[in-house]
Amino acid sequence: MAPGHQVVGFTFGVGALAYFPYTEAPVGNPFHTILYFVFVLFGALLPDIDTPKSKLGHKFWRGLMTLFTLAFLIYLFAPEYLDRYRDELKVFVMMLLPVLIMIRSHRKMTHSFVFVTLLVFYSYLIEKWLGVPWFYLSGLIIGVLSHLFGDYITKKGIPLVYPLSSKHRQFIIAFRTGSNVERLVVYSLVVWNVWFLTNIIF
Repeated sequence: MAPGHQVVGFTFGVGALAYFPYTEAPVGNPFHTILYFVFVLFGALLPDIDTPKSKLGHKFWRGLMTLFTLAFLIYLFAPEYLDRYRDELKVFVMMLLPVLIMIRSHRKMTHSFVFVTLLVFYSYLIEKWLGVPWFYLSGLIIGVLSHLFGDYITKKGIPLVYPLSSKHRQFIIAFRTGSNVERLVVYSLVVWNVWFLTNIIF
């Protein structure tokens, strides 16, 4: 469930900051760390963009339809604006098209190693073209990895090597989504995060 994914994502984000040097926050401004966790929490929901039933997926599809409607109206009544921003639109379409191709059904492409690989590649392009610091983009990737891990330990599993195989794989010990076991895991991670952060701060 979405709250569980965000708790797992936050845990992964904290662990990455604590144990992996490349994710160290820039010194002197806590805003960088806060923005890093915004990317982490967004990434923790990102793979479920493939279904309109999810919180992020619902907002994505509604936003996408709104965007296309606006673009169509501009094309009809003010086409000069499309000509003015033609290069920006090309970049936007180029980055959006693979996402639309991948979104075919729930827990398929966006829950595979291929998606993570593409996300790393796109993050590299975003860093080079738009100058977004890798520190934030690493948070996005960590969030996505946490989502895949969270679904991997459920009984439904995920198709790790899709599209080579659509077979869902799960961890040796798995539980049902929305079960009491999931709630216990989520509550335990909340307690651990509070304990861990408390020890760091104090």
